[in-house]
Amino acid sequence: MTNGLPLAEHGDQAALPDTIRVGGSDLPVWPQGQAVEPLSAPLMAATKFADFATLHPELIDAVLTAERDPRWRAVLVLDTGGSSKAPVFRGGCGTKVRKISHWQVDAASLAHARALMLAHRILSLRPVYADDSWASVYRAGDYCMPHSHLRSNVSIVYMLDPGDADPDDPMAGKLCFADPRIPVCCPDEAGRVTRHMIPAMEPGMMLIFASDYLHSVNPYRGRRPRITLSWNITLDRLGGRPGEGWE
Repeated sequence: MTNGLPLAEHGDQAALPDTIRVGGSDLPVWPQGQAVEPLSAPLMAATKFADFATLHPELIDAVLTAERDPRWRAVLVLDTGGSSKAPVFRGGCGTKVRKISHWQVDAASLAHARALMLAHRILSLRPVYADDSWASVYRAGDYCMPHSHLRSNVSIVYMLDPGDADPDDPMAGKLCFADPRIPVCCPDEAGRVTRHMIPAMEPGMMLIFASDYLHSVNPYRGRRPRITLSWNITLDRLGGRPGEGWE
């Protein structure tokens, strides 16, 4: 109990430790002086964690290990009228690896904790809850069709590994926003999208944005997997099945 209320009513962030041990080091859940920069869209901001090189090897290994576990792995397939060999839908945002906080890996627990703390800070220190979380593993030919996220107030994406750059297409594998509520997307006429907003997503970068913003990921063509982690965050704990979030 805290202030007469069960701890759960203070949000998922209320139970977080100050540090989590990863790779032999006690890493702070929220580093002192960690800067969060607003971006040119309402309710969108980003932060970059300087210690990403310490946790990324373990975290990448955790994603690829969990990807092989049928408890967490999910892919979208095309409806072919009941065929047992339905092809994978390449526009479904890669292979999903669900429930980051359930993998029982310290590096994953740290990333999950940092996502909660970012949401808590952006949402005026109100209690926050992780309604859904997943990794997205993109391999050559995978992309993410335009979509927004269900059930949540804000969504978070963390760049774990951007994969290989495409020398012939600098926009390959890029996260793009195209929403009429984002002014930078409408430079010519208010409410009419004529430009994409493309945040710079470097390793260690965590981006938070309004869940109803329309966004997509361009086709990826690299050999090394492109890996992101994502969360849908709410201000109230919701019952029922978490909404499918694509990126």
